[in-house]
Amino acid sequence: MKVCWNLTNLCDENCFYCFRDLLERPRPLEDNLVIINKLKNLGVTRITYAGGEPLIYKNLASLLAYSKSLGISNALITNGKKLTVDNLGEYLCNVDKLTFSIDSPNEYINTTTGRGVDHYKHIKELLPFIKEKYPNLILEVNTVATKDNLKELDYMFEALGSEISFYGLKKWKISRFCPLRGYARERKNILNLSEEEFLDVEKNYSGLVAPFEISVRNTDSIEENLIISPKGSFKTALNNEEIVLVEDIVSKPHLVIKRALELGGYHVQ
Repeated sequence: MKVCWNLTNLCDENCFYCFRDLLERPRPLEDNLVIINKLKNLGVTRITYAGGEPLIYKNLASLLAYSKSLGISNALITNGKKLTVDNLGEYLCNVDKLTFSIDSPNEYINTTTGRGVDHYKHIKELLPFIKEKYPNLILEVNTVATKDNLKELDYMFEALGSEISFYGLKKWKISRFCPLRGYARERKNILNLSEEEFLDVEKNYSGLVAPFEISVRNTDSIEENLIISPKGSFKTALNNEEIVLVEDIVSKPHLVIKRALELGGYHVQ
């Protein structure tokens, strides 16, 4: 079983399409270590650490090391801003898959959509050091398709296929904008793709020949995810509406959590 852990709702970028929960606050390290133990007992084999921006959580390295020590595979989704040549070892020594969020190689587009200046440049310059030090690390790129960057997808595809920094990229995931909560819900009418626009994206990119896998994902892919929120709730989504399965993982006994997840359609130990 896999879970996506939105470790914190804090972020050092301000993406217009973001659906992070703006109200929840992250748990302290000791609570999150309890959560990892409970995930292990539930049969979780992979944790994807996300956010907000997970690197803002000051004890992320400790969580990665602990979950790895329990035999859990770690994935990390990050905008990359807080990763540097000097701190790569602190985090990536316990990461199996690293995913960078990149919506365009165009720094002007990145600035106007909230990613900020030098976002793409920083990742591109960092990747050679990552690949040299961690050659077995799985590298992926996530792109969120909105009305703002539809015309950037071709440019993104060309950059990923031609930039030396991206050689060895495993997968490019294009995810349809999802107005689940927060800023995304407020800006739904501005950013949402029509069915026709999304089908065009699917048609244009799903079958392309590339040195990496291309995955075009509709919003129903979010509904397949089992999510842990910053405050330690188990959540899922249905029809762009969030559903709480367990309000507080830390305080609930194993059998209560297990039953709630099974009622939500998840097979657990």
